[in-house]
Amino acid sequence: MRDRAYEKKKQTILRFVKKHGKVNHSFILNEVNIDYDTLMKILSELRMEGRLG
Repeated sequence: MRDRAYEKKKQTILRFVKKHGKVNHSFILNEVNIDYDTLMKILSELRMEGRLG
């Protein structure tokens, strides 16, 4: 089970991607306070859930 902070980061990434319409790792890392490993894990989970294209 994930903690609240992780889920909040996941929602932030999802909103950010939907707002800007692209999944550019460097752009997300520069704009959102998140580390690379966590970002990759979140993007992977979102793709598996079908929430990202």
